[in-house]
Amino acid sequence: MSAYPIAIYGSGLFQDGYPTPPVPYTQQAAQLTDGITTVILWSIHIHSGGDLYLNDTLFVSGGEVKYATDGKTGVNPDFPDLVKALMSGGSVKDLIVSVGAWSTTSDFTAWLAARDQVKANLGALVSAFGVTGVDFDYESEDGYTSQDQSMIVTLTLDVGSLGLYATYCPYTATDFWTGCLTDVYAQNNQAQIVKWMNLQCYAGGTGNSPTDWAQAVQAAGETGVSDAYAFIVPGFAVLGADGFGPEEMQQTFQTFAGTGVTGGFLWNSSGIWSTEASGDGQPTPADYAQAISAGLGATAKPRESVEA
Repeated sequence: MSAYPIAIYGSGLFQDGYPTPPVPYTQQAAQLTDGITTVILWSIHIHSGGDLYLNDTLFVSGGEVKYATDGKTGVNPDFPDLVKALMSGGSVKDLIVSVGAWSTTSDFTAWLAARDQVKANLGALVSAFGVTGVDFDYESEDGYTSQDQSMIVTLTLDVGSLGLYATYCPYTATDFWTGCLTDVYAQNNQAQIVKWMNLQCYAGGTGNSPTDWAQAVQAAGETGVSDAYAFIVPGFAVLGADGFGPEEMQQTFQTFAGTGVTGGFLWNSSGIWSTEASGDGQPTPADYAQAISAGLGATAKPRESVEA
């Protein structure tokens, strides 16, 4: 098992294609346990009243996970067994739920308007699946305001009150996100809830430099981040998601070796399953995980030694 933090955005994981996905769900779960350390369930959308949806499917309402049984609306009824397989005995140590996506700022305003209900629904995911954190994929089309910052800080504090950690997933607006960090730290008795940033280096984030973002975190003042370079976890798209394959992934991460960057993330699982289905079972998540590990090499620090 790799010692580095290697995450993947599980796009509609165990739900997309239900009931006949391109790669069987049990095979998906098994493959993710070989080298992936963090699975990020993407994307959770929050509707009016605080109900949680996994993409377009009702996931949690009234503090209860909803399953598609007896003709009712809900997620794959095998979800609990698949998550158990995902989290048992392999490399995966953390399961995070990611809220938002491009052009879905309404997820966060709905969350703010129904904070107690969302807390109960997130608590249901913790109880049912052992969720450990919440990822903030806040992507505004209209800029990032001080009101937006106040909202993200408030919701991050709510996540911390549940005993969970947060990750931020920026692609732009460095000052906004570092401002969120400083405010969370100040308002949480000088304890940082945000464990790391998943920096998008694809699509709108193409050309982002992890070291530039680390330097911005360092320059932001009191954030509670002890190692800004390890705090930035860069991510790239895979084949099938307008990205590239393991060989180029390794070459990309070789450019970060020795900079203090300790890991990376993959965007996204759906791309991997689609190319597996059409490419004789290759490449797998393990191929990408190994590419990140090999690219970073011996200069990267184990996640266990990195503190927020």
